[in-house]
Amino acid sequence: MRLINFNSNIIINLFEPRWTRKSTCMARKVLKVCNLKQKGVSIVFSNNKQIQKLNYKWKGKNKPTNVLSFPNEENSTNNKKSSYYLGDIILAYETLKKEAYQGKILFSSHMSHLLVHGILHLRGYTHEKKRDERIMQTEEIRILRILNIDNPYKNQRSA
Repeated sequence: MRLINFNSNIIINLFEPRWTRKSTCMARKVLKVCNLKQKGVSIVFSNNKQIQKLNYKWKGKNKPTNVLSFPNEENSTNNKKSSYYLGDIILAYETLKKEAYQGKILFSSHMSHLLVHGILHLRGYTHEKKRDERIMQTEEIRILRILNIDNPYKNQRSA
């Protein structure tokens, strides 16, 4: 395990050795574009085994997933001391690699999209209802455009 400090508020944890330097550089770009300099967040570059355990423990789903987000519960209680810490994001290497390959997209683009997706969850965005899903996807597309990454939903709907 290797820890990388982006700044005093942001930590990237390399739990899985197959993540590359390119992934950490791309994560830094995403964090910059999402304007998280003054916000705390931790990102774990993990694997299917670890994320499956977390997915089962916290979501009741005994299977790996691409990304998990854990918002800081104290943010919702108007506690000003903790409001700077948004929460944690975990990404699974094998699942992202497989999805990128199947979708014929660059791994770094897919990873960036899911990191943005996780960040938006930490900021309170959801996709439980169609309207909320549309709002969240529009914001994802806006951020990805700044990063010069194609709209991941272009074949699903028009943005």
